[in-house]
Amino acid sequence: MSYHRAVCGIAGIWERSGRPVNRAALERMAAILQHRGPDGSGIHLDGELGLANRRLAIVDPSPAGEQPMGLESRGLWLTYNGEIHNYVELRKELESSGARFRTDTDTEVVLEAYAAWGMGCFERFNGMWALGLWDGRERQLVLSRDRFGIKPLCYSLRGGRICFASEPKAILTAFPQEREPDNAEIGRFLAGHYPDTGEATFFAGISNLPAAHCLVVTPTSIGEIGYWGFQPGVEAPMRDAEEQFRELLRESVRIRMRSDVPVGACLSGGLDSSAIAALVEVPPGRPMQCFSLRYDGSRDDESRYAAAAARDDRFSITWVRPAGDDLLDTIGRIVWHHDAPTPLRGRLAQWAVMQEAGKHVKVVLDGQGGDELLAGYSRYVFPYVVDRLRRPTRAGGIVRELSDLARIETRSRLWFLSRTPLQPAQRALGLPPWVCGRAEGRAFRRSVDVSPGERERPYASSVNNMLWHELRHEGLPEVLHAEDALSMAFSIESRTPFLDHRLVELCFSLPYTEKIGGGWTKSLLRRSLAGDVPPEILARRRKLGFSSPAGTWLRRDDTWRGVRDLLLDPRCLGRGILDGRRLERALRVYERAPEVVRVHRTVRIWAWITLELWFRQFIDA
Repeated sequence: MSYHRAVCGIAGIWERSGRPVNRAALERMAAILQHRGPDGSGIHLDGELGLANRRLAIVDPSPAGEQPMGLESRGLWLTYNGEIHNYVELRKELESSGARFRTDTDTEVVLEAYAAWGMGCFERFNGMWALGLWDGRERQLVLSRDRFGIKPLCYSLRGGRICFASEPKAILTAFPQEREPDNAEIGRFLAGHYPDTGEATFFAGISNLPAAHCLVVTPTSIGEIGYWGFQPGVEAPMRDAEEQFRELLRESVRIRMRSDVPVGACLSGGLDSSAIAALVEVPPGRPMQCFSLRYDGSRDDESRYAAAAARDDRFSITWVRPAGDDLLDTIGRIVWHHDAPTPLRGRLAQWAVMQEAGKHVKVVLDGQGGDELLAGYSRYVFPYVVDRLRRPTRAGGIVRELSDLARIETRSRLWFLSRTPLQPAQRALGLPPWVCGRAEGRAFRRSVDVSPGERERPYASSVNNMLWHELRHEGLPEVLHAEDALSMAFSIESRTPFLDHRLVELCFSLPYTEKIGGGWTKSLLRRSLAGDVPPEILARRRKLGFSSPAGTWLRRDDTWRGVRDLLLDPRCLGRGILDGRRLERALRVYERAPEVVRVHRTVRIWAWITLELWFRQFIDA
């Protein structure tokens, strides 16, 4: 069976006042998204409405899958980016109700599903998507984004015009007046908060459509509608939780393997990517190509675990050995594809892996989301201790568990035990990272509000409340932004089996003790796949992810001179954000600091670099 998919870049303009859309502006929007769809482009222009699409031909290069696609009998036009993984099943259901299909694409399934079920279609989709759908009968534009925001969708409103796109840079090419920085978002970023925590982008006039929402625009109104029906709060034990988890993850992997081209995998050697590799079904004689990091001689090298996860003949491994060459140029390219300054969190390693993968495959499986479902990070330990203290227990048991959980970290147990209680309090109060000095000018700090907003607390347990917050608001959205930006930089579609909504709903209906227990994080995953994942990986406690020696690379003579020249340049200091004397002092401290301290301060240096490069690429341009 062929699987006709619609991984693309999308854009659109609706002049609600009735004035005609400027075709040249729409063409510029499509052109700058070429990396998202290098295999073709299409435009639908009808007076006041314009839709554009860049196509990544993963499966069918024929005209059947070209977009924008119309269902003219219903007055519908669609530009769509993503994958409806259950579109085969939905198509059968629609055909049984009388729908007739001209193509084998999931794009046409989206159109027919909307025609049959209206706004209720989105709750039926299992997948990742961002789309703009024009409903001519109702004279309304519907923008929709998947439940977790795997695929990006941003928009701007100015006067009677709405403009949307996969990336802000596309909006800027059509409407340069949107090149206005959002100082509040910049302040939050420099205060140590993750970006992508809400609707704000780093551009004052451009907003993100929230995950699991639709934006419905009519000539006279604009409204957001949430469509995900799951209600958090239940923490009920399940006797067969391990079996349910394993089967749902297996099914999620299975439907994400639907493709007419070979599917590869990003394999870190960690538990999440190894679990996906363990459950994947590979056609005989067609081994799955895996892409894994290797740092020869480094204590952060995970290659032996990646090799263990891919040791049978279902897999072949391509080793990626990042060297940190042309570092500032690479950082600049990362910023351009993010449309934003970025946290360091694995960016360099992930860039190197995707760059290599793009030479071989167009689709990869990745393990994003597992940590946010099953409490894989050290910051979940303190909420777990809080929950444990609410139950009658011996103090010694908690101490032993905490000692075991401290081995998640790559540093000393003493560092972990002193740091863990501070992380939640620091983030709740909006305090900057304790290990780094700040270089923002006092006037800038006074001008922005970086206080945290109210948090949802639907659960009785602290662990599940924190996991829910990070899934929906702070943590996972930033990870998914990076996943999309860095994969699409090399025209790769990344699929994330842990973010099947059925699996997410199961995990968020279980007690916190299924996530952390007995001194182990991700307890449910370890138990569920005990017979599938190699034992040396199941027994791993140290968490590295896609790490890189970024601090060592930054401190190379040529690179460091470039960093100083960039940050101390009058253009940078003249923005009124960083204070020259404080910045110079922070850079001198960084130069002289021992390696154990420099590791933490690198996060701040990276933030300043990416912020200045963002200004030069997007605001000064």
